[in-house]
Amino acid sequence: MSDIKIVVDTGSDIPSEIAEKYNIGVISFLSIFGEEQYVHRVTITNDEFYEKLEAYDGIPTTSQTPYGDMYDYFAKECREHESVIYFALSSAASGQFQTANIVKGEILEENPDADFHIVDTQKFSLYIAKTAVRAAQMAEKGSTAEEIISDCESYVKSWRAYLLVDTLKYLEKGGRLSKTAAFVGTMLDIKPILTIENGLVESMDKLRGKKKLIPKLIEKIEEDPDFDHDNPEFLIVHSDEDKAQAAENILNEEYGEGCVSMTGEFGPLIGTHVGKGAVAVLIKIK
Repeated sequence: MSDIKIVVDTGSDIPSEIAEKYNIGVISFLSIFGEEQYVHRVTITNDEFYEKLEAYDGIPTTSQTPYGDMYDYFAKECREHESVIYFALSSAASGQFQTANIVKGEILEENPDADFHIVDTQKFSLYIAKTAVRAAQMAEKGSTAEEIISDCESYVKSWRAYLLVDTLKYLEKGGRLSKTAAFVGTMLDIKPILTIENGLVESMDKLRGKKKLIPKLIEKIEEDPDFDHDNPEFLIVHSDEDKAQAAENILNEEYGEGCVSMTGEFGPLIGTHVGKGAVAVLIKIK
């Protein structure tokens, strides 16, 4: 077993029980509602966040892990472990990766023997969580930090997300969608299917209507030419338990129990943009 500490941030949406099981460290982003500031998973839960989001007139902002907190955390982990690997949220969407590298430089000045690696995943949510679990499993089997990073940089790209939101208002408020597109989409009952490409959330396809959206989403997935029908594996992340369960039920019936290898909930970082009622199915691609 290699003495390697795997770390993610709350942008990974890693379920707490999974982080605990694999001893994966989690550092927190902040949510700011006007004058009120909250630390993800520390001073605000997901349920509390969504309650505040729906009651708030504007849109909250998200802030990186405070520099001092990040420094203290990683300095401690570097002292206590032979190697530390941090799988960071996409650098295209946040300055967290850049800040972590500044922290790394300061740590190495004080502790030149520290073996501290920062990986720009170019992804969000369970893309990162699933990759971190893989990294932790590799460390348990004795892989080196370099072997883990090389493998996981490819692995994180071997998933594709199909994200369906219930409302367009948060995407529009957050500047991810124009007012015109949001208005037209709402009037015509158009639901965009989103994905993660080039480190950012991008539109992939669309669905019309309000009925049978989950079955329609699964149909779109099955039409994906990169979907591995012979070795199907799925991840589900959501801000709506009923929709997540509906998706899992369909997948289990079609591909067998256990085909969904991880289920999580959108935390405040992504929840700011998708709101309540969102569900994403991630598929393993060829």
